[in-house]
Parts: sequence; structure tokens; C-alpha cells
Amino acid sequence: MSAKTITPEQMRAVEERSAALGVSRLLLMENAGCAVAKAVLDLGAHLTRGVLVVAGLGNNGGDGFVAARHLACEGVKVKVILLGRGEDIKGVEAAVNWSVVRSMKRSITTIEADDRYALQTNQHLFDECGLIVDAIFGTGVKGEVREPFATAIDLINNSKAYKISVDLPSGLDPLTGEVKSKAVKADLTITFHKAKPGLLKNKEFVGRLVIASIGIPPEAEL
Repeated sequence: MSAKTITPEQMRAVEERSAALGVSRLLLMENAGCAVAKAVLDLGAHLTRGVLVVAGLGNNGGDGFVAARHLACEGVKVKVILLGRGEDIKGVEAAVNWSVVRSMKRSITTIEADDRYALQTNQHLFDECGLIVDAIFGTGVKGEVREPFATAIDLINNSKAYKISVDLPSGLDPLTGEVKSKAVKADLTITFHKAKPGLLKNKEFVGRLVIASIGIPPEAEL
């Protein structure tokens, strides 16, 4: 694999070595979410109608929660739709950041949508916002996209809002760039540390690609 790209397996190993050096997964998630928020803020013209963060139950969703917090701190109107229930969030880091955004009741609106019907009830949120942050899936996507994620991807793609995907467009294979059932068509994808190989193979879904540093020490590389 090219030195300019990194596979999901290699990325997990780098993150583990980073944690062993004292740069925790929680700190890496913080840096990733902050990078997403910065990318959103750079698109100021799209912010007047607010930002909708559509988050999954894994670390990708955790990055979205962090981004939502930073955006709210900058006065942006933010809503977060969690595709599932808070108690089902996987990973300590994502759960911590969900707890934070849930407590920010004055500045962030949070909605739990664990089925297709709940999403369709909130379809207006996809139509009203100026920018959508896709934080549904990271590199762990496999096979067909199930509900409620499939409906969420359709609602994102059908929206006229500007679309930013976190790490890679949800539904895109991180190695091959293939879309097996459906994926978000992003205007901009912000990935971390290095590009996953699939991002370089499917510009139609990736859009403009930005690679952001999240503070992984060079010593964490082999």
C-alpha cells in the first residue's frame, strides 16, 4: 500500500501505538471532530440555515458529536440525529461525547431515530438545513446497508444541503472505493492522518478530499 494511503487495519494499529505513547483515543476523537468543525466553519455561506449532524453508533458518530459541540461553541445552530439509541453506542469515547452533546440542551438539539419511521418523521430537518455532516459509518462498513442507515443515506442524498462526510462517505468501501448498495454522495470528505485507498478511487462519491492531521505522533508509525 502506498505510503500516502493507509488501510483501516493499519490505521487501527497506528491508533493503538499512539495510545501507548499517551495520545489517547479520546484525544484523537477530539482532534478529528475539531478538524471537521473547522472544515464546516470554512463554508460560512452554508451555515445560516444551520447544520445537521447524522451520526451512527460507532467512532464515526463520535467524531460527529465532537464536531457538533465545537460548532455550537461558535454559535452555529446544530441538530444531531443519532441513528439508534444512546445506550447502544459502541465504544467508550463515542459514548462520552454523546453524553456531552445530550447535556447541551440549550445549544444542540438531539434526536434518537432507531427506525425508518422515526427518520421520515424528521425528514424536514434534512430539507431545512444548509449543511449536513455525514458521520454514519467509518471504515467498518460491510455488505448491504441496513435500516435505518439506508433511509438516512437516501435523505442525505436527496437534500439540497452541502454535504461533508467524516473519514469517508458512509457506504463506500474504504479499500476499493466500491458502493455495494448505497452511499452518501459528498461534496467534501475530510479524512484523518492519511487517505484510505478507496477514497482515491471514487471521486463521484468522495467529492473534494481533505486530509487532516489529528495529532498522531510520527513515532506511532512503523
